[in-house]
Amino acid sequence: MEKWYETEIGKGILKAKYYHTGETKPQQLIDRVTSIFSSGVGKSMQAYLKTGSICPAGRTLYAAGAKGKFKSSLSNCYILPSPADDIESIFKVNREIAKIFSYGGGIGVNISNLRPKESRVNNVARTSTGSVSFLKIFNTTGEVISQNGRRGAMLAGLNCDHPDIYEFLHMKQHNEKLASMNLSILFKDDFMQAVIDGADYELKFDVQSTGQKIRTKIKAADFFDEFCQTQWDWGDPGALFIDRLNDYTLLSGYDEYNIEITNPCGEFGGNAYNSCNLMSINLYNFIEDRFSDNPHINEDAFLQAVHTAVLALDEVLDYSYDTQPLEENRQCIDDWRSIGLGLFGVADALIAMKLQYGSNEGNDFIACIMHLMFVEAARTSAELAEKKGAFHRYDWAKTEKSPLLELLHKEAPSVYEKIKAHGLRNGTLLSIAPTGTISLLMGVFSGGCEPLYKISYERTTHKMEGEHKTFKVYAHSVKDLLDYYHLSYDTEDEELKRRFPWIIESHDVPYLNRVKMQAAMQKYVDNSISSTVNLRHDATPNDIRSIYTAAWKARCKGITVFRDGCKRGNILGVTDAQSEIKYDSIQPMKRQSIERLDGCTVIRHTSCVDKMYITINKTPDGQIFEIFTNASGGCASNIATITRLTSLALRSGISVRDIIKQLAMCRCSACQALIRDGRRDISLSCGSAIASALAEIYNESQEKTEDKYTDKRENVSINRQCPECGHYSLRPEGNCLTCTYCGWSKCE
Repeated sequence: MEKWYETEIGKGILKAKYYHTGETKPQQLIDRVTSIFSSGVGKSMQAYLKTGSICPAGRTLYAAGAKGKFKSSLSNCYILPSPADDIESIFKVNREIAKIFSYGGGIGVNISNLRPKESRVNNVARTSTGSVSFLKIFNTTGEVISQNGRRGAMLAGLNCDHPDIYEFLHMKQHNEKLASMNLSILFKDDFMQAVIDGADYELKFDVQSTGQKIRTKIKAADFFDEFCQTQWDWGDPGALFIDRLNDYTLLSGYDEYNIEITNPCGEFGGNAYNSCNLMSINLYNFIEDRFSDNPHINEDAFLQAVHTAVLALDEVLDYSYDTQPLEENRQCIDDWRSIGLGLFGVADALIAMKLQYGSNEGNDFIACIMHLMFVEAARTSAELAEKKGAFHRYDWAKTEKSPLLELLHKEAPSVYEKIKAHGLRNGTLLSIAPTGTISLLMGVFSGGCEPLYKISYERTTHKMEGEHKTFKVYAHSVKDLLDYYHLSYDTEDEELKRRFPWIIESHDVPYLNRVKMQAAMQKYVDNSISSTVNLRHDATPNDIRSIYTAAWKARCKGITVFRDGCKRGNILGVTDAQSEIKYDSIQPMKRQSIERLDGCTVIRHTSCVDKMYITINKTPDGQIFEIFTNASGGCASNIATITRLTSLALRSGISVRDIIKQLAMCRCSACQALIRDGRRDISLSCGSAIASALAEIYNESQEKTEDKYTDKRENVSINRQCPECGHYSLRPEGNCLTCTYCGWSKCE
């Protein structure tokens, strides 16, 4: 059987992301990573890594064994405190963002302590620019402090009762410079109840320095509908349920442990300066007798893996202590010793068990897995506390208030008594991360708890002589199923779904079943779960409303929704891969190379042109190719020059949106004078007239293209182009994107 590090994608990811200088073989990486562990744990981790059964998170894979080589954190992401409502605190947080980014970490920050827009200030400005305006500063820091040519991952959150909440909701539409920053609204229980009851909800903020008390009432349901509409259109902001984040953890009884935000992908909610130290278990590797009449999990082997992973994560904390970006991060390790053990290969495991993802039987199976995982993780942490001591702030009187301790009291009384006697080594235990890159590295297509995004992917050979052959790469479990039933690798995906109805792709999972699955897991996950519900293009805003309300009612801590064809690809900072620009070299496409052009003529008016007839020609596949103009007045030579240069740019492959943006920049004073006098049919200039005509036809073309692509395999709305390898193979998961072809991840 092919090992994970022998696959084409495995070798590519190792080389591109995790090898240090001088490393060329997988064993060198395995030796380096496991060298940070004690002998017993290191020996076990060697075996688990070789089989792809346990894998640390990406930052740990890269930074383990790097002390003395370079500064790099072993934690993927950090939680920063909400800045206080003063300039000093805001720029202190900005400095900490820069420091963490320079160490390779991402950040989550809540800005709800900052006063609203137009509230009073005691300086020359007189009124505040608002909480949202300061995100521009944080975003600029993220762009400047890059990580291996990529900006750091960032999540910004705002509480639902903040008076700037409407501006926060729509900020992506109005500020392109914030495109790479993830956003989440932190919804409180009283707000969600007001949505259901159709009640008013009060937005409020007290400005301490001026004594101003700001109060505004809104219709909760109206705002929530607008939120769902914005989500439908833009895929952002996401939703976190802040009360659930705080009231369902092992530390719920600790008043000093306050969660304000999660990491960018949503699987780790921690107090200020905490970080997500992650590792995940490949559930598929622990399923025995796959596809048979009696598939089952090897419970003993799985429990041993959980035990080893908790020991390893605790030792990662010790190794990474000196490499933390901030002193406050080291203090957080002393105080809480947070870890986050998760899963990947869940969808593959369900296929091996012949259980459909999202079915009641599938949910029951995963709930049993999570029960085993949580109980064993708690047992191991208690045993570690007995040997090495509990986390510094451990207090039994506070710990026993946690609803998860009540759960252990009922379902695992021996573990409950062990914790009561010895405490816990770790304040947090389980987090279900998206694992986009490491799951692909380990040879499994299903990251975290996500369903199988696609049964198979098309890949192409690249041979020196120029020969290109396309072949299918199947999900690990599907390939094994084909082998088990002696079926051809050319079997169509639809035929596989017909013959084996438990095989299901992400878009075929009823969306409420996704919520039920997440809720079944959340019962035993003390931290959070990164989960993305992928909807088809024809989903409605009401579908999105149903998902969020169902997730809140099911006591999930947060959930992400992605509708195919929405504008989230741009929000996540993903653009089509571009080759290096070679100046003075681009040759425009010639007209004679196109057999047919379809034209459309629109009319525009300016101060000097009564009627400007603008003809826009498109290729048969809907690409705008050229324009012609016929103007009754004005400077004919100027208009002809604009027309010819616009057609040249279009034929040279320049972005139509960029062309429109440039044409619309200049404004004519004569045109503006007519507009001020009441003429509503006048364009701002001749260039602006052409820009508006282009925009009208281009937007119509885009809508038709999206409709045409709805059910196609290579839907560029569904599978956006990877900026690393250029293939249309990005899958959305947990506020992030991962390329199934080369392993590129937006968030790592």
